[in-house]
Amino acid sequence: MPDVGQLLAPLFALVALVLIALLFYVLIVVVARTLHRFMPATTPPRDPALDALRTRLAQGEIDDLEYQRLRSILRSH
Repeated sequence: MPDVGQLLAPLFALVALVLIALLFYVLIVVVARTLHRFMPATTPPRDPALDALRTRLAQGEIDDLEYQRLRSILRSH
């Protein structure tokens, strides 16, 4: 008849494996969050004038030619 140590050894191995996997996951999350803090923003800053111009085009206040003309003026400044 097997003793208690032989019966519990697989259980302890499984618990150890789960704990190692959990620690590895926590390590990955901590590293990812730390790196994310130091990365620059990937989206360029929004230009409120261009946003207003796009809104006017979408609402039909100006046509495409007027939009192109005004956008080129805004970009040159």
